[in-house]
Amino acid sequence: MIDKRLERMKRKHNCKVHFNADSFQISDCTVAPVHDIPDVIHENQEFDFYLETNYDVYLLQIIHSQDCVVSIYPAKVDGIIYIVSSIPVSKDNIKGAIQKVLHALEPYGFPKLKNPKSSITFNI
Repeated sequence: MIDKRLERMKRKHNCKVHFNADSFQISDCTVAPVHDIPDVIHENQEFDFYLETNYDVYLLQIIHSQDCVVSIYPAKVDGIIYIVSSIPVSKDNIKGAIQKVLHALEPYGFPKLKNPKSSITFNI
């Protein structure tokens, strides 16, 4: 138990550099964009965000698509959990899209999302 707690603390420390003035709050989560969001978003264009909760740090990748699918990928040793979502987004609704994904993750334990043993994929 203590080892997992130390791993989470190490991840949060290592990812701290990503959380700066561009970060914003959604629910109980701090969101740090990795990319600037352009005015025009093309089909299958990807955007990465670091998510920091009181529990851990995650990487959220949003792919502009009509699929409306979310996948949770297990973290490798010393890695972070990847959350990949394929949903329609625009510059104006990116925060709403992130909120929608975070809400869809709640049944899986978010914001205290534990490392799954295998990939989980579901529709939203």
